[in-house]
Amino acid sequence: MRILVLGLGNDLHGDDGVGLQAVRLLGRAWSAGAKPAATTAEVDFEECFVSGAALLEVLHGYDAVLIVDTIFKEKPVVGRVRILEATDIRDVPGPSPHYISVPQTLALGRRLGLKMPATVKVVAVEAAGMLQLKEGLSEEMKARLPAILDAAESVLRRLVAPVRPAEGQAL
Repeated sequence: MRILVLGLGNDLHGDDGVGLQAVRLLGRAWSAGAKPAATTAEVDFEECFVSGAALLEVLHGYDAVLIVDTIFKEKPVVGRVRILEATDIRDVPGPSPHYISVPQTLALGRRLGLKMPATVKVVAVEAAGMLQLKEGLSEEMKARLPAILDAAESVLRRLVAPVRPAEGQAL
């Protein structure tokens, strides 16, 4: 099984860079021994600044993807985490007719005959001021980073867990 842990965002837009930072730190921890010994899954960690159809190349070939990204809310609680499934992600295009959403990107890839992830999990992090030009995370977001990492690692551990037969079932 091939799993992609994908951090989306932009480091130059303040808290919008939290997905990149989280995947950077989670990848280091995974390499340093946080990876469960029993897993045979191949896990790749990638920071990504692109969106829309450009994600086709990034997502192609994986069985599952865990995306860590910010979400816009009218009155955000900075750093609040929501774990979403692919069906929870709104299928709404972005600010330009040239942009397509993640669900539309996955559907396009499948229509083109590309192997696209069957399992999509999203660690969605509420953020404020994502469109302001500002390098680095806010103090509020930095304080929430451990909880964001815990959420992402928890989802990843469930993705890589070996499938075990139900009690009484043969292997």
